[in-house]
Amino acid sequence: MTTATPVRSHAGLLLLALTACYLALGPATTDGRGYVPEDRQAGLRMLESFNAWVKGRPELPLLSTRHGPVPLLLDLPFLKLGKFFVSPDFVLSLEPILLTAALATVVYLWLRQLCSPGLSLLLSLIGAFGTMLWPYAYIGLETKQSFLVLLAGYLALARGRIRTWSGLAGFSTIGGLAISVKATGIILAPAIAYLMLVQFRDEWRTRWKQALMVALTIGGIWGGSVLGWKLFWDPHGGGTNALRPWLISSAFQAFTNTIGLFGSPTKGLFVFAPVLLLSIYAIPRVFQKKREIAVFGSLVTLCMAAFLSILVIPADEVWGPRFMHATIAPLLIVIGAAWPRFQWRTHAPLLVLGGLGIAISFLGAFFYYDLRAQAAGAAGQNTLEWEAGDNVWNEVLFDARLFGAWLKSGTEPLFWTPVHIWEWSPPAGAQPWKAVNLRDFAAAQSFLLSNWHAALNGSALLIFRICSVALISGPLLLIYVVVSTLQDVRMANQEQRLLQPVPLHRSKVRQ
Repeated sequence: MTTATPVRSHAGLLLLALTACYLALGPATTDGRGYVPEDRQAGLRMLESFNAWVKGRPELPLLSTRHGPVPLLLDLPFLKLGKFFVSPDFVLSLEPILLTAALATVVYLWLRQLCSPGLSLLLSLIGAFGTMLWPYAYIGLETKQSFLVLLAGYLALARGRIRTWSGLAGFSTIGGLAISVKATGIILAPAIAYLMLVQFRDEWRTRWKQALMVALTIGGIWGGSVLGWKLFWDPHGGGTNALRPWLISSAFQAFTNTIGLFGSPTKGLFVFAPVLLLSIYAIPRVFQKKREIAVFGSLVTLCMAAFLSILVIPADEVWGPRFMHATIAPLLIVIGAAWPRFQWRTHAPLLVLGGLGIAISFLGAFFYYDLRAQAAGAAGQNTLEWEAGDNVWNEVLFDARLFGAWLKSGTEPLFWTPVHIWEWSPPAGAQPWKAVNLRDFAAAQSFLLSNWHAALNGSALLIFRICSVALISGPLLLIYVVVSTLQDVRMANQEQRLLQPVPLHRSKVRQ
């Protein structure tokens, strides 16, 4: 068996294991998940219109969406399958789960070319369960863009230069989709352009036709996406006008926003993906050894931070710094490249931060992200500034309170008052802080847990059985991947010791 074969088999098993583990606690629906229901309806309308056109019936008008038709094309296979199996809503809810599992698998494959097998798997699992990736497998936002950006980087950097026309067509298609699945995707154009530069550096004259094909493909996909999302935004005054009220009025806020994107206790990336703290030390280290990886990871991060820094509020009500989701996987690659072999002293912080991240991400995956906004509304404190910057409404702390309430049996109310500290004394006529009953919001979003004792039938019973099978098979597959990887590490160490020359005894040398 070749070396590449177990890597591919382990990657395939890891993909299945992560998909099953995610599915076990999944909500089995896309309702209430940002703009995903809008895309679902637009995708279903697209299928209905195509079906009417094929059968010669009057076509239904297509529904425009804020990010255009490009992301809908990725949804169509799931929606079509959902027409035959359970429901389009359930099958579409599997898409972000599968994309997140695939993203972690690509991280594993890339790290296997840079790190030891054990460290590659460890970093991949920390990324899968110890960062925002886990909650967003259920939220459904950002997963398309994050996966495509990482895949473009993997194709361009992990396996050397792409020489074939078919390979370049695949890379350019992925790169074009990466900047087109969101209306704001063009902000990542410098990162994709850098990948193209790496591919053709010093060979522009001899490979100009291939370079032109890549540029035209990427530009053509993005241009088509622009025409699509303009249909949504033009009736609303245009995308620029819609963005203008959210822009900052002082350059100082760009600085404070940038710091807050990483270090804010309420919305900082290092809070919702603690392992990425190591990237502060990893980027300079990797820049000396694997410059292309360091530049790619830095470009993705800087592009996102530069755009978000000019917004009045650089984060929204969704779990953590949502728009920084695409930076997680590239920075994990940088961390792996910085310290490629596991050493207890070096990687002790990795284990501590990874464990902390798992605890934080579990809370975000266990509860529906909008519960906090509902509680803030019940308390009369649901301003976006409070939700994004008030530590009283810190998402991690709030969900920890909810989890404590969820664990407590009984039906008696569990009141919590979001109290703020007035400066010296409250102003005249100030209303008292309003308490909320945590039991009203302490509900797991998992379909399996929320219907554990319910009498189900039909499609709901089928979904329950699917999640139950995933609850058992996912951890078992994951354990098998871990054990087989450790066996590979042990065998590799034994082979390395056998290949080392045995020093001769002095007396034998003299003879």
